[in-house]
Order: sequence, then C-alpha cells, then structure tokens
Amino acid sequence: MSIYKEIIKSGIIFRRPIRVFSNIFSVFISGPKAGKPFILKFENSTLCNLKCQMCPLNNGLNRKTGVLSFEKFKKIYDEINPPYLNLTGIGEPLLNPDIFKIIKYGRAKGSLVKIDTNGTLLTDENIKKLIHSEPTFVSVSIDSVDKKTYEKIRKGAKFEMVIENFKKLIQYRNQINSKTKIHLFFVLQEENILELPEFIKFGDESGVDSINGTVVISMGKNKNEKNRKINLEKISKVKRELKELKKNVAVNMNLESIESFLDNPEKIEKEKPCFWPWYQAAITWDGYVTPCCIFCDNEIVFGNVFEESFMKIWNNKKSQEFRKQLVKKRTGICKSCGVDEGFIYDKLKILYKIPLINRMSFRK
Repeated sequence: MSIYKEIIKSGIIFRRPIRVFSNIFSVFISGPKAGKPFILKFENSTLCNLKCQMCPLNNGLNRKTGVLSFEKFKKIYDEINPPYLNLTGIGEPLLNPDIFKIIKYGRAKGSLVKIDTNGTLLTDENIKKLIHSEPTFVSVSIDSVDKKTYEKIRKGAKFEMVIENFKKLIQYRNQINSKTKIHLFFVLQEENILELPEFIKFGDESGVDSINGTVVISMGKNKNEKNRKINLEKISKVKRELKELKKNVAVNMNLESIESFLDNPEKIEKEKPCFWPWYQAAITWDGYVTPCCIFCDNEIVFGNVFEESFMKIWNNKKSQEFRKQLVKKRTGICKSCGVDEGFIYDKLKILYKIPLINRMSFRK
C-alpha cells in the first residue's frame, strides 16, 4: 500500500484524473475488460551480477535474458503513457546501458518513475547519472545490516561496498538538493528475520526517505519454501520488538506485508482480493505481456507488444478469461502469491453494498 500513498502525495491523480477514475471504475467493476492501466511495470533487465538465494533468476528460470532497449521502450511507453512507471524486473537495472535514458524519457513525459537496484553498481559515476536522470523513487535492496547474513542472501555482493554506495547515494542526492526519494528495501526470510529491528535502526539513522519491505514470495519455479519456513518463536520476538521500535524511530516505514505475516504467518493469501490485472500491466524486457510480475517465467502470456498493439493484447480473449477466473478464485501461481489488496476492497466496500450499483460489478 505504501506506493499508493506516495502516488497520492505526488499530486499526479489531479494531473491525470481521467486515467485515475477510469482505473478506479475498472477495479470496481472487475469485468473481463479493463481500461488503459495507470501503472506500467516494465522489466528493464534480466541480467544480474548477483545470485541472491531467493531470486528465480538463479532457481531454474527458463526464459531468455537481456535488456530493454530505449527504442523499444519508447514505442510501448508512448502507446500506454502510464502515470506511474515501475522499471522493475528480476535483473539489475544498472546493467542496462539505456536505463538513464529510459528514466529521463519517462520523467520528461510526466510519469512517476521508480527503479530497484541491489546497490552494487552505484559507483560515483553511476550515482551522478542516476540522480541527474531524476527518477521519482530509487529503492535499494539490502536485506540485512549484518555482513555474514547479507552476503549469504545476496551472493556475490560485498557488504561494506554496498553500504558505502548507499550512503554516497543519499549524500549526493542531498548535496544537489534532488527531489528523488530514496527507499531502503528488506525481503524478510528465515535468514534475516531476527535482524529486522537493527535494519530499521540503520535506515532511521541513514537519512533514507522510507523503509519498505515484504515477505519472501514464490515466483515461478522458485517456491522459496525453505526461506518462508520461519520459527514461530522468532516471529513472536520480532513482532514484539517491532511494536516497541515503531514508537522510537522517525523514518517512514511501509512494512504492511511483513506486519501482516508476523500477525498471522499461517494465513491463506489465496482468499484475498487482487485487482492488479485491472489497473497495472506487466511487460517483460522482450515484450511479453503477463498477468503480473509474479509470473516471472512467462507461465501465462497474453501477447507480445512488439508484434501487436498493447490495448489489443490487454483486452484480448486470454486476458479477459484470466480476469474472469481471478474474480471467482485464485488458482495456479495466484494461489501462492502474497498480494493482498483487501485495503482497496475496503475502500470500495460501501459501493458493493448498494444494490443498484453492485449489479454493475462482476465482483460479488
């Protein structure tokens, strides 16, 4: 939910009201067809210099690896013109030679732009290029402030170097008075759960704008079953510490997914509502439109945007059938996904209770 708060604060909903309300309508109706998406998750790379233990890239991913070129990005971006562009993916964006050009273009066209990096390639030169490309958000994934734990999770990375890079990024951002917001990201799993409190303290002292996090999830063939099996005593301990810690830190924290897990680690996410396919699109670096980024190995593909128009794919028969199924219940990969958009349902609940309006919706 954290990014939605940031989107609202940015004021873009007032600059792009038609897109906002058309997406809200699509979400409420939850019909087979959807309007042009508000969010575009465009994979910028599947190349990476690390072998993180929880990443599908190192756990049997079958599809091709590569990077998104600026020319191909521009073609699709101009067709969708998203208010919010998330240059996400399972690779490291700073390995894409066109990444700064891509960010600049999206920002020049008025989009909020976010990238996620592992921080290993934040050299002095790359920090300057990145900050001057003016991304709205830069999220640095670190996962632990303990050297041993960090290097076990983020295989191939050097702890001291990444921490130094992270500090330099904040320092340079502050030095030139850039408006880019820097986030620190934590993927909670068996290896690092006890270190979450120290991680938060580090983030609070670092000058970062926000500490965000999620629980490790299943993606593609990588079920992350070992990483998700966390001792209940550890969970109880961290839950208590987190409750106290929140009273004493000033930094903004968006840890809803983690807190929900700590409250009820056994809960079944498959019964939780998901609205993603109605307001955000996921496209791989080579053009494949998938239901969302969780389908990381192209388990389901609706079409390829380099071969036919996006909107034709977005509402083709396969896309519509997927939405119909998701309204009924989660199946397949969706059953093991941790996405819970109950907060959206709660906002719309009053509309669903009005008989005449409720009839308009496919979500009963």
